[in-house]
Amino acid sequence: MVVLPGIAAEKFDDGPGGVGTHPAKPHEGWTFLYEVITESRSAELGTRSVALDSAKVGWAGPPARAESVELVYQDGPFPAPIPPGGVAPSASKETVTPLSSLGWVVWGSVNDGPRQMVGLLDYRSGRAAWDIRPVEAS
Repeated sequence: MVVLPGIAAEKFDDGPGGVGTHPAKPHEGWTFLYEVITESRSAELGTRSVALDSAKVGWAGPPARAESVELVYQDGPFPAPIPPGGVAPSASKETVTPLSSLGWVVWGSVNDGPRQMVGLLDYRSGRAAWDIRPVEAS
């Protein structure tokens, strides 16, 4: 019973900037559970479909086009991930800084390139916390 929140948290901490909770560290799972309950009470983007709709409007392309979203439990700034052949963000956007502990990572493509993170939407406020744009045309 003590480790159950940690098991649940593992599903949400694998994405970019994920906290990396582990069932062997029950306090991390309980922190996750507290954050989820606290933030979900007034979340603007409380479901995947609402977040995806928002992402598709915000990143309608070109150059960046949203294709999917992933809810990630994050604990602070992290480097913007760049896949092989992907587009690097400008120097001022190399670090992604979440607005709260839960964020919707927006996956898509830039200039029809490989799948990569193109944005981050805040779960609670619905605001864009990070955006890969502007990018140079290729």
